[in-house]
Amino acid sequence: MNKYFISANWKMNGSKEFTRNFFASMNKDNDEDVKMIVCPADCYLSEVDKLAPKNIIKGAQNISFNSDGAYTGEVSASMLKDLNVEYVIIGHSERREYHSESNEMVAKKFNSAVLHNLKPILCVGESLKQRQNDETFSHIEKQILSVINKDILSKHSFIIAYEPIWAIGTGETATPETANEVHIFIQQTLDKIDSMKSNKIAIIYGGSVNSNNAYNLFKMSHINGALIGGASLDTREFNKIYNIAKEINNE
Repeated sequence: MNKYFISANWKMNGSKEFTRNFFASMNKDNDEDVKMIVCPADCYLSEVDKLAPKNIIKGAQNISFNSDGAYTGEVSASMLKDLNVEYVIIGHSERREYHSESNEMVAKKFNSAVLHNLKPILCVGESLKQRQNDETFSHIEKQILSVINKDILSKHSFIIAYEPIWAIGTGETATPETANEVHIFIQQTLDKIDSMKSNKIAIIYGGSVNSNNAYNLFKMSHINGALIGGASLDTREFNKIYNIAKEINNE
């Protein structure tokens, strides 16, 4: 397992000009233990494929669980593979909330991805109400167990991203200790499925990550990087976060 994954989720932002400028200023230094993933909107995947330095791994923000057919607006796994996509975000809280994606739908998307040799970034996390009601662990366990089983854990490569919904786009961030506590629980949940294979899975944090809080987050024992939203739209900020992970990795 790579020690850190620094992943950009551009969400519904960007343009051809933005993409050109972003990669023109991108850190091209390559650290084999610190991987950089960029997930643009689908319409800019070709642009990213054309412009991204070799050290950038390409990702997508969503996937259909259908292979082809009359599904207007959907993008299949084979289409993503055709654009040299390696990773795909699945189960992001915004998809679950705004598009009513259930655990069952997330599982179908996950299975479609791994069957086509794409690596899912499976997002899990609780709402503020669930945290206040002490439901964080039970909610996240259900999200994981609805998708991951022993066969998947033993055969496929994927990442889990813990994204507390109350910390996404709000400027609020879980303390490093709070985030790490959940990451430890996620690791323990994977251990129960298959303790021989569970340690190959990276668990990254998503929730208003920036260069000011990244160091303290990445120093935690079970935080293997970040899924970054707003801060990933600023190349210099994204480079800073990557360099922080690289610095810690080389300590």
